[in-house]
Amino acid sequence: MHRYFWLITLGLLITAVPTLAQEGNRPFTPSGEIQIPSGAAIDRMLDSNTVPPPDKEFSPNDTKAIQQMDQRAKRIDRDVMKGICNGC
Repeated sequence: MHRYFWLITLGLLITAVPTLAQEGNRPFTPSGEIQIPSGAAIDRMLDSNTVPPPDKEFSPNDTKAIQQMDQRAKRIDRDVMKGICNGC
């Protein structure tokens, strides 16, 4: 009986914790309404440097980009196999 109590408690915690985590990240609005930013606020967000520039390392052609990513992965694997830190 004691075991079932702990299983039920664990199940409730597993389902409750993600819900509590999601509720904490929401911005507070007194009436619970959604706030839509103004055009000027959107322009400021777009002009800011929060988004990194696109990666120019890979080709825009998907097939070529996949080959380039495979080559880079192989190069990284070789470096890892050799050891990242020589003489440490």
